[in-house]
Amino acid sequence: MATSRPTFDQLPLREGDPPWSAWGLYGMDDKLGTLNLLTPDVVVEAAKEIKTGVRVGLDFPINHLAKPTHNRRGYKHTIVWKEPRTVHDDELEFNTQNSSQWDGLRHYGYQREKVWYNGIKQPQISGPNSTSEIYHNGTKQPQGSGPDTLALSIDAWCDQGIVGRGVLLDYYRWTQETGKHYDLLSTHPIKAEDLKACAKAQGVEFKKGDILLIRSGWKVGYESMTAEEKLAWCDKTPTTWTGVETSIDNARFFWDTGFSACGGDAPGFEQIPFPKSDPGGLESYHLHEIMLGGWGMPIGEMFNLERLSEECFKHKRWTFFLASMPLNVPNGAASPPNIVAIF
Repeated sequence: MATSRPTFDQLPLREGDPPWSAWGLYGMDDKLGTLNLLTPDVVVEAAKEIKTGVRVGLDFPINHLAKPTHNRRGYKHTIVWKEPRTVHDDELEFNTQNSSQWDGLRHYGYQREKVWYNGIKQPQISGPNSTSEIYHNGTKQPQGSGPDTLALSIDAWCDQGIVGRGVLLDYYRWTQETGKHYDLLSTHPIKAEDLKACAKAQGVEFKKGDILLIRSGWKVGYESMTAEEKLAWCDKTPTTWTGVETSIDNARFFWDTGFSACGGDAPGFEQIPFPKSDPGGLESYHLHEIMLGGWGMPIGEMFNLERLSEECFKHKRWTFFLASMPLNVPNGAASPPNIVAIF
């Protein structure tokens, strides 16, 4: 196990591992990845951000989108009235990618190498022993009898939660102030140089273990549409989403700054469609592959950052205490964040 954190240019750590991966940094059986940066001393320091007690929830409703994108299963809520008793139960069915979410380490791996964080392979996640219901290309697979490997299962994050200092880079507000206007529902790329300029304008100095949130203004664009336009947007092919640029510069910025997790308000953290190449050297890899599959870094998507933006701007303060507890789901690949910022 490594005793010090390497720089981005020192990755990968081992010969033969996928590009820019940090496998083995915390041991080959690690399930936390960059969440290891949220040490007790980092959390104690982050707690000093609590000064007013104002709390801002960042979850959208589970059924926020007009309809699921990418042919995902829809949302279903059943209320069960247990007459004659004065009692109600309810039951939920939803795809964790349809609203605010943390992408877990099972969600996205290296596409070319067919591996997930620390070299985990598909049979360890959705193989014949899994006791979860497994679908492969739309076809239900025979259900296994276990034992489950629980490899990279998101329930590992629930022992301590995702708790630390949150930092909002209000990219959308910064572009409005600097005249860098763009179509909020386009495939506009958010570049590392602009994120750094935004941080400088806000007076933000990053600390090890910070949880980075980037506001692109997606909700502003989405809410400007009619009901019919929202449905058409959800069905649009190819999908066009504003997000961080898939580039070597962004990868280096996210790693070398020492973030424990990164998230944003758009349905995808990265711009979509993904560019076919990065002149800077990322080649055909996506940030999802490197961050989730290479570093074990949680990626947050579709967070509601509008009220958070207002609160930060009002107090000219873009840092806060952040606490998130994903659903404790064995075999889970992603989860609603259940996240709150505290000022």
